[in-house]
Formats: sequence, structure tokens, C-alpha cells
Amino acid sequence: MNTAQNTKEQLVIACQALGLRGCGSVIGGHVSIRVPDERALWINAFDRTLEEVTIDDVLMIDFEGNVIEGNREVSIGHEFHSGIYSVREDVNSIVHTHGIWGTALAALARPLKIRANLACFFHNDQALSPDDSFASIGPVIGEANTVIIPWHGCITVGTTIGRAAALHVTFEDMARLDVLLEPTGAPEVPLEWRDQLKELVDTRAGFLEQTWELMCRQVSAQT
Repeated sequence: MNTAQNTKEQLVIACQALGLRGCGSVIGGHVSIRVPDERALWINAFDRTLEEVTIDDVLMIDFEGNVIEGNREVSIGHEFHSGIYSVREDVNSIVHTHGIWGTALAALARPLKIRANLACFFHNDQALSPDDSFASIGPVIGEANTVIIPWHGCITVGTTIGRAAALHVTFEDMARLDVLLEPTGAPEVPLEWRDQLKELVDTRAGFLEQTWELMCRQVSAQT
């Protein structure tokens, strides 16, 4: 299998898996993968929900949004993908959705509160966009792997599509917990525990890699 075909298939799996996890039932989400050594990226077409995406819905575009391969409508918001790739050489994949819980948290216009061990993935690793314009997102991301767009949705990035997608569903789960607990005033994980817990779930447990494998299995079970 050639590299481009494999990349497109990975993007389709990520889109469909995000749909299965409740992040892709409306028009507007998008997943991208950087094209190595080029100012270009693979991204899903605009006119399909993430759960509907097939190989025919994947486009290659340059950083200016011009279509290199494919004949579909380019996703609105593609600009922040090129903006992030331009400032973060370590990022090879980007996920943006309007999952209900991530969007609910975005409606609070604040970062995720660290209210569970898996939320420690986002300790000192999330940025809040200053507004809803796509041009603001690239400059604001810094070294973070998650961006919350107030009253809109959220973005996760990763060195691989697996990490970006798995981080996204983890954020969605932790946003649900956070929003549900918010009226109770539940405490956050103590600051002195967070780095240790993050190292445990990420480096030692390989939670994101395991979650990506689970997402792939869930998509495979639907076919």
C-alpha cells in the first residue's frame, strides 16, 4: 500500500471513530494530517459529518487552501490547520470537532478543570483562543496540545493522528465530567499529584496509544 493511500485510510478511521464517540454527528468537524516535507495537508471534505467520511471525502490542500488532490469542497476553518503546522514542527495531525461536551465546556469560556486522573493530560497543556477567528488559533497554541475555542468547540494536536484523535476523545470525556461536576463545586486534583498522574497514564500506561487501538477496533467492528 502506498503512503498516501495509507494516510488517507488513517484519516478516515479517525473521522469515523470520532463519530462513534459522539464527536462527529454535525457538519463542520475536520481532521488533518501533515504532508511530510511539503506545505500541504490531507483533510476531510466539508459537506460530510465525520461519521460519514470515506476515502472519497479526503482532499490534499496546500497551506493556502488550494486543492492539490480531490474535487470536493474544502472544510471551512482549514486556515488554522496550516497556521498550527507553520508554528509547530512537532505536530503532524490536528483534530477539531464540535462534540457536545467539548462544546459545552467551550460555552463556559474557560479551560478544562483537572477533576480526574485522565484530566491530568491537560494540566499545563491547554490554551484558550482569544476569539472565534481561525487566524487567532495558530499564534495562541504555543506548546499546548489542546485549544478551547470559546462558544465553539475544541482542537487537539499530536505527533501522530493516533495521539491527536485519542487525546480528543479523552478531552471530550473529561469535559463531560467537568461540566457535570461544575454545579457541585467538586475539587480538582491537587497540583502536587498532577505531573505524576500524567506520567503514569501517558508514558507508563500508554493510554493514548491504547485508546487509538480501541478506536480502530470500534471502527472495524462497524464494517
